[in-house]
Amino acid sequence: MGNGKENSLTILIADDHHLVRQGLRSLIERSQTQYNISDVATGEQAWQFISQYQPDLAILDIAMGDLSGLKVCEHVKQRKLKTRIIFLSMHDDIKVIHRAFEVGADAYLSKSEAFDTLIQALQTVAAGHSFISPSIESELARYKAASTQFLLTAREKQIVSYITQGKSNRQIADTLCISIKTVDNHRTKAMRKLGVNKAAELVKYGLEEGLVV
Repeated sequence: MGNGKENSLTILIADDHHLVRQGLRSLIERSQTQYNISDVATGEQAWQFISQYQPDLAILDIAMGDLSGLKVCEHVKQRKLKTRIIFLSMHDDIKVIHRAFEVGADAYLSKSEAFDTLIQALQTVAAGHSFISPSIESELARYKAASTQFLLTAREKQIVSYITQGKSNRQIADTLCISIKTVDNHRTKAMRKLGVNKAAELVKYGLEEGLVV
């Protein structure tokens, strides 16, 4: 439920822990900035809320039921909705963090960060800029420099992600509105670049690189 404030930024908090949602709501409402806050418990509820109301900002956890925060973010960005996405999570796996930005995240913070950092992130993202916790920024930069993922194009990584989820070429083609031949071409190029010969090896790569959460 919203708090009824008008002419203020709208925020959705999505986390499967009630105490986390209520704690975040209480802390944010104490800040000097006026926010109209709603909260939900699952990824499915988050996507339904965002698709219907398009809040200015959405604070998402990574794991929230059957639909992860990453998938919610991917849906939002694919449909070019106005909602900007902030991840607030206990996940500290740099591969997951990197994946979050790949699917379109506007900010990523650890739940161990001080509250002032969250407020800074809210203000920065609301102003149209991206934000990342100072504690993970340098680690992400190092990972990017060393990651083999950059051998692949964005589309190839997307194809590998769907393959890792067990989707067939036809299902991937239907999802992305491209031909089965195009899917197969991307799949073949990705396997060649990675030096793998079997689908199982491609799936292993996708899991190891955090392309699916």
